[in-house]
Amino acid sequence: MTRKPATTIRWRAAAVLSAALGMAACASDVPPPTAQLGAASQAVQEAERANALQYAPVALQSARDKLAAADKAMRADERTRARRLAEEARVDAELATVTAQRAVTQQAATAVVKSAVPNNPRSAAMPNAAPVYSGSTLTAPPSDLSGSSYGGSSSGAPAAVPPAPAGSLGTSGGNSWGYSYPEVRQ
Repeated sequence: MTRKPATTIRWRAAAVLSAALGMAACASDVPPPTAQLGAASQAVQEAERANALQYAPVALQSARDKLAAADKAMRADERTRARRLAEEARVDAELATVTAQRAVTQQAATAVVKSAVPNNPRSAAMPNAAPVYSGSTLTAPPSDLSGSSYGGSSSGAPAAVPPAPAGSLGTSGGNSWGYSYPEVRQ
């Protein structure tokens, strides 16, 4: 067994130590997270425009707090921490935006459903009393006794287009309402 001289061991130790110090120096050269901070700031602004303050205040406040903490970490030159906080702020802001958009969409859908169901007791009593389209005007159904008009005349036109008289299918012609039956070829 041969013994290695002490100088060889020292050189190896110095090489390992310098490599470790070089790696540590590279680790501290993390680039500034300016892109992440900008994306987080933009996401917070978008959440505010989406009315997240009303519909998702907790997620919006969390995003604002994390963005402020990321700015503070950036000023303290804690770049890794600033990057992580900026990414968390962006995610929280996106959550607030989606939550607010969902709430607005649900409110709109509820309004559409409510407007589709008539609250008019007169129309509930007369389910077949639908407006009639005659040419380019909309006339009131004959069961409407109020005398009001839906944009056309209140001439008392029938509530629906009557069925074709027997034997009239296959002919083109008209009736008193201006509706012509299409030709049917067999």
